[in-house]
Amino acid sequence: MYRLILILLFSAFAWADEVQILYASKVKSLYKEGEIKIVGRLLPTAKVEVMERKDGRVLLRIQGYAPKAQRQALYFAPNRRILNAGFSKNAGLSFEVLQTINDSESRSDWELASIALWSEDSDLVAEVAPLYAEANELFTSRCSICHALHPAKEFNANQWGSVIKSMKSRVGFDSDTEQLVVQYLSKNAKDMPKESK
Repeated sequence: MYRLILILLFSAFAWADEVQILYASKVKSLYKEGEIKIVGRLLPTAKVEVMERKDGRVLLRIQGYAPKAQRQALYFAPNRRILNAGFSKNAGLSFEVLQTINDSESRSDWELASIALWSEDSDLVAEVAPLYAEANELFTSRCSICHALHPAKEFNANQWGSVIKSMKSRVGFDSDTEQLVVQYLSKNAKDMPKESK
């Protein structure tokens, strides 16, 4: 019996130390601790690490790439306009720089950085695949009504945002749906390396 209790206790502590990875399913507001002023937005399909839960809010670690010393946005990949999160200009946020890389395509330095911010403890899911499936269904069902469907690989990652924005009113996308579809198409664009997705 004593041995069983030790095993259960050890398992509980090991589970408590596990990092919980989730994905935003909608555009989510971001806040500094204890504040109600919005300091940024988290985009759908962005991968986050849950650090703490308290009073209906969740502390999220958000990671992404930014041009060196320009951290108003964290991007999914260097030199691609696929936002993980965007931040208010004068929010006074503190980022942790994890790595600096030189992107051979843009010939500029990019920083892999992270930040911890609070959000509402909702609209976070454990798997990104269902979000991509939903985005693909929305894209294929609504974007082929007037013309032949463009394959995801037809445009590069930086073009898909403008393409979808120009068609938004014709297909009835609200802002959350637009962002979800743009994230899916951009992350599956012709210029995205396979390992990034």
